[in-house]
Amino acid sequence: MHLKRHDLSRTGVVHGFSGSLQQAERFVQLGYKIGVGGTITYPRASKTRDVIAKLPLASLLLETDAPDMPLNGFQGKPNRPEQAARVFDVLCELRPEPEDEIAEVLLNNTYAVFSVRG
Repeated sequence: MHLKRHDLSRTGVVHGFSGSLQQAERFVQLGYKIGVGGTITYPRASKTRDVIAKLPLASLLLETDAPDMPLNGFQGKPNRPEQAARVFDVLCELRPEPEDEIAEVLLNNTYAVFSVRG
């Protein structure tokens, strides 16, 4: 992995992640968050959905990629920021944690990555 060869002072988000569990775990070990977006709304995206279900919640960050990456059922239409709520709903279906815990951890992950406080 090329990132490992460089001494980066900051990490970030692996945007639109759709790789393997092993790839995700390597990014997480390097300090990156895994972007969870519209891909998980597609039932046929079983590999990505499975990876997102297995990763530590603390390694995830919610994203929409609006206006690109439409959600299942909205193909051909521009994605919109408010669709993050649907991505969150699907994420909650995939994860064992309670919805309020997922929301709190995702919010804290966002604050940490973007160096902001709520």
